[in-house]
Amino acid sequence: MNKPTSLWQRFKSAAIDVLDFKSRVWVVNIRSSTLQDESFVVSEDNFKQPLQWMKSKQFDDGMLSHVEKMKVSQVLVFNLEGIRYRLLRVK
Repeated sequence: MNKPTSLWQRFKSAAIDVLDFKSRVWVVNIRSSTLQDESFVVSEDNFKQPLQWMKSKQFDDGMLSHVEKMKVSQVLVFNLEGIRYRLLRVK
């Protein structure tokens, strides 16, 4: 009896992970100089793969790992090639 429950739990967990990927939303602030500061919303609704926007900005594997583990309302700041990226996960 434990095996069907275990199999069901694994299926349920995998389904939740897929749904979570499609529903993540971040507010991103990019500051490249004292005069250039912009903010916008990044939603994975239309992404073909998880963290597609971050990968397109050349975030390294360590950065992607941190972003992947972000909780709602958590803020991360990364500096990449003189540009500061501040990410706030809102969903």
